[in-house]
Amino acid sequence: MKSALILAVAIVALLSPPWTLAAQDLTSQIVGVWTRTSQVQKDLATGATTDTPAVGSAIFTRAGRFAWMYVNAGRTPPVGPVPTDAERVALFNTSAFGSGTYKIEGGTVFLRYDTSWNENWTGTERRAEMQVLGKVLTWTSPPIKGPDDKDYVAITTMERVE
Repeated sequence: MKSALILAVAIVALLSPPWTLAAQDLTSQIVGVWTRTSQVQKDLATGATTDTPAVGSAIFTRAGRFAWMYVNAGRTPPVGPVPTDAERVALFNTSAFGSGTYKIEGGTVFLRYDTSWNENWTGTERRAEMQVLGKVLTWTSPPIKGPDDKDYVAITTMERVE
């Protein structure tokens, strides 16, 4: 009876399409181009959430490279072809980007930044918890200190584009 069960499991494993087995692995699931659908900041002390409307995308390659960028929705364009200093500050304060290499252990993605909008991140490794369900990637940041000195996490959802 035990050998029949082992044989049945082996047959199912051999007949299962390879993408079924790979779909259970975040390393294969994360590869692709993603577009941002939402992001909330969650206050770790109170649990309160705040929507942060923005548009953007992320790319994860098979070779272990990543790039992401976001800009706030409804940004005001500069008046002329060259932004003034004040316009440049406003544009900078409403955008973010990063790129580098990544590795995955379980549901944790280790992002090693080669470049970043925040120079404090360049040359560092940041961890994020990620999960893919169907065409949706949920990306939870490590705790971030907000301008109000409170601790937050950012929970971003993205939809697979390709």
